[in-house]
Amino acid sequence: MQAPSPKGYALRMSAFFGAFFFPLGIYIPFFAVWLNSLGVEPKEIGLILTIPMATRVIFTPFMAGIADKIGDRRLTLQIYCVVFAVTFAMITISDNLLWIALVMAVSHIAQSAIIPVSDSLAMAGTRRFDLDYGRMRSWGSLAFMVANLIGGVVLDAFGAANIIWVMVIGNMLHIIFSMTLPSDPRLNDNRNLSKGANLNWAQLKQFAQLGFWIILFAASFVQASHSVLYAFATIFWQKIGISANMTGIFWSVSILAEVTLFFYSKKISGRLSWKSLLIVGACLATLRWLLFPLELPVSGYFLLQILHAGSFACTHLGMMFFLTKMVDDELSGTAQGLFTMLTGLLMAIATFLSGYLYSLLEGDAFYIMAGISLFGLVLFLIAPMFSLGHINADTVPLDRD
Repeated sequence: MQAPSPKGYALRMSAFFGAFFFPLGIYIPFFAVWLNSLGVEPKEIGLILTIPMATRVIFTPFMAGIADKIGDRRLTLQIYCVVFAVTFAMITISDNLLWIALVMAVSHIAQSAIIPVSDSLAMAGTRRFDLDYGRMRSWGSLAFMVANLIGGVVLDAFGAANIIWVMVIGNMLHIIFSMTLPSDPRLNDNRNLSKGANLNWAQLKQFAQLGFWIILFAASFVQASHSVLYAFATIFWQKIGISANMTGIFWSVSILAEVTLFFYSKKISGRLSWKSLLIVGACLATLRWLLFPLELPVSGYFLLQILHAGSFACTHLGMMFFLTKMVDDELSGTAQGLFTMLTGLLMAIATFLSGYLYSLLEGDAFYIMAGISLFGLVLFLIAPMFSLGHINADTVPLDRD
């Protein structure tokens, strides 16, 4: 029997997700456009966009592990949100490329663990109180969608040079809504800050299972296949004559599809296993990237953006359900951090290469992304060949399907 949830747990998590993903909804489609307005070449844009991803690879496991170590995910998120918002705002001091690179590196040390730790806190509500993770997370997607529309309007009305201010101001929402997060349920288990998760080798070596890493790699490859989309889709659409307002709408359509899937995630999880969700996500990602370079009419890109519900959202939900099923709550921050680190590593490599690929191939670079997502699909299909046991905080292994 599930314990009753603390008052407002789901609402507070939903508000935080909305606050976090709003500025991200400006950053992903329009940060490259801002860099382009400064005269930065595609290869250099790819390099700049790689920096925060590389930073996440290095720091995410450590920064996410801190949340498990001290035992208070809310406090950890509050600290990270303040540091990230303040340091990222320094990007407005100079448009020198080295300065921008430095700010991106430093600010994303703190930002690296915000997503895995907040996902871990939300999934704690799912484990303990039978809350609906998808509905909480969907508010982040809705905020992302609204930001896409606002970004398109700002781009048309004020030009690309001013889009950065929407990101900077939006990041301040992190600070405000981190203060309203629910208490970490682990504090109710008679744990204080000095008695957080006592990570030891017996616990950590459980993460060395080959089956676990094959699934992490597979999902990370599928997510990394979005790199050309995130870095150059807006530039590609503008090149083929699609207006900035319409590109904002395209991004919003993709997020609306994602929100719809998240909203019904609890029902979906009752019908589809995490394995099925991951395979569906990889298949739809491959189809999406094969069709993207064809310079379709507007209606065609509407349909392709709807496939974001499959290529991204199915993969994301599949991994959240996988980690919830296979990893104890006390180690969930570490598990989320490992997944984020690996996704960040592959995304960093793919984004760095996307600058070169787009320079050489333009829209045809999406065919390379189709190959990456197809490789992820192959890994998902061979994963059942390897044993996979539940990862326990008490270090006693239990096999689970």
